[in-house]
Amino acid sequence: MNKKIILLGGGGHCRSVIETIEQSNDLEIAGILDPDMAVGETICGYPVMGNDPMIPGLHQLGYGFLITIGQIKNPAPRIALFNLLDDLNALIVTVIDKKSVVSKRSEIGKGTVILRNAFVNSNVVIGNNNIINTGAIVEHDSVTGNHVHVSTGAVINGNCSIGDRCFIGTGSIILNNISITNDVLIGAGAVVLKSINTPGVYHGNPARKL
Repeated sequence: MNKKIILLGGGGHCRSVIETIEQSNDLEIAGILDPDMAVGETICGYPVMGNDPMIPGLHQLGYGFLITIGQIKNPAPRIALFNLLDDLNALIVTVIDKKSVVSKRSEIGKGTVILRNAFVNSNVVIGNNNIINTGAIVEHDSVTGNHVHVSTGAVINGNCSIGDRCFIGTGSIILNNISITNDVLIGAGAVVLKSINTPGVYHGNPARKL
């Protein structure tokens, strides 16, 4: 029997995730919660059921959940929802697109979404509530913390460590053996040549702190 889940957030990222979920034999989307949409509206054919205060009641009814709010500049909304679900001991599902390549020797945290054509190599550890977006690459022996977004086409090379709440921008490249501390935003197209020990926003080639 398919597990019925509720999606939390109805924007563009939600639409991408729906494409992935629809390929799954294990999950069935029951509906979406979004504070900015009216009850009865639909997203990709799925109904908006209401807002976040419904989460505890839906948990009691046995539904699982997936956070489908995007994350670019501010991870706080995703973190707040994850902590709420975790405190409720709710089922937070992990979703991996069938058109991605994920090593059986990797470890994927709960609530993480790996989208189409992403590549996760051997001995990688992906934390909780991550987005590994379309076409992103996480190479062997690398680790991402919790609440990380590796954006479209970004490359994290081997033996890297990415801290909590980081954003790795579209098309950026993290060279081998790089460590990035918590709360770092790497801009689109940036090239990180050395470890980053100070939180902040980094752009350019080589990447420099703004």
